[in-house]
Amino acid sequence: MNICVPKEIMNHEHRVGLVPSDVALLKDSNPSHKIYIEDGLGSSIGYNNNDYEIAGATVLKNAKEIWECADLLVKCKEPTEEEFRFLRKDMVLYSFLDLAYSSELARALIDSKVTSICGETIAGPMGNYPILSAMSEVTGKFAAQHAATLLAANYGGRGMLIGGCAGVSPAKAVVVGGGVVGMNAAKVLVGMGADVWVLDIDVCKVSNHPLVINNQVKLLYSNENSIAEALKGADILIGAVLITATSTPKIITREHLRMMNKGGVVLDVSVDLGGCMETSKQTTHDNPTYIEEDLVHYGVPNIPGVIARTSSITYSYESLPYIKVIANQGWKEMLRMPGAIGGLNAYNGSIALKSIAKAFNMPYIDTTSLL
Repeated sequence: MNICVPKEIMNHEHRVGLVPSDVALLKDSNPSHKIYIEDGLGSSIGYNNNDYEIAGATVLKNAKEIWECADLLVKCKEPTEEEFRFLRKDMVLYSFLDLAYSSELARALIDSKVTSICGETIAGPMGNYPILSAMSEVTGKFAAQHAATLLAANYGGRGMLIGGCAGVSPAKAVVVGGGVVGMNAAKVLVGMGADVWVLDIDVCKVSNHPLVINNQVKLLYSNENSIAEALKGADILIGAVLITATSTPKIITREHLRMMNKGGVVLDVSVDLGGCMETSKQTTHDNPTYIEEDLVHYGVPNIPGVIARTSSITYSYESLPYIKVIANQGWKEMLRMPGAIGGLNAYNGSIALKSIAKAFNMPYIDTTSLL
C-alpha cells in the first residue's frame, strides 16, 4: 500500500500526520508498504527529510504527487477547499474532519466518494475517544496559558496577572464543560493561582477529579442560576463544551457575558463545531482575537496547530494502531476494532454519521451494513 503524508496548508497548522518514529513502526509492520512524505514535512517543528528517510519513507517534492499516489492519506486537519480536487474514490483518507461545521467538506466527501476515517469520532475500547482526548489535553492546557497572556493590557485585556500578587486578588476564571479540555484548562488555571469555577451538566462525572476532591475548583451544575453566579465578576471564560459529531449548543448568551468584568477574556474551544457562546466566531492564528461585549474573544479552531510538536507526537502515537490496521488489513477491519466503528465518516457518496447527514440533508449510510 502507498501511505502518504502531505504537509498541512491550513493557516499556521504545523502538525504532521505521522512523526518519523511512527513511520518506522508502520514500515516494520509490513516492509512492502511504500511510505511517502511531502518535502519539508515537519520542518517547522524539528523534523527534516533525513529523519523520515531513515525511518523508511521516500520524499516527494509536492502535494500533488503525494495526493495522487496515495492509497491511504494521513492528515491531521480536514482537507481545505484547495485540496478537495485531490479527493477520489479509490483513496482512504485518515484525518480529523469536524464535519458538523462544514457542509462544504461533507459535500466534497460525497461528490468524490472517498472513504473517510476520522480520528476524532473513534471512541476506542474504553469509550474515551483517545485521539480526540490527546488533542483536547493540548487544547485545554494552551487555552489556559493563552488566557493569561490575553489578560494583558497590550492585548486588549484588563491588565491582570492571573494569579494576582501579595495584596491583590487573582483572576476569576470560569470553565464551561468538565471534560478533557475543561479539566486540563482548570488544572493549568489552578496552577497559575486563579480562582477557578467549573460548570458541567454531569457533576457526578467530574466529582472524582483530583481538582474537585482537593477543593481546588468550585464545581457547579450548569444551569441558568449557576452560570449567572459563576460569571458575575469573572475575568476569564473558557468554553469547553463538546457533543461529538454535532453542532455545539449555545450555552452562553450575550446577557451572560455582560456579567463579566470588562476587558475580560473569552476563549471558545468548541468554535470548530460552531461554538458554545452566542458571540463566538472562527478566527485564525494571523488574526486571532476580536472585541465583542467589551471582552477579548479568541476563536481559533486549530489551537493544537501551533503547539505542533507536542500535538503531532501524541496524535501520531494514538492514531498509529488504527493506521496500521487500515494499512495491513483494510479499513473495514479497522472499524471492527473495539470502539472504532464510529470512525467512518463518509463512504461511496454517503455520510456515515446520522446526525450530520440529517443536518445537511445528505445521503446516509449505516456503517454496520458495510461490515
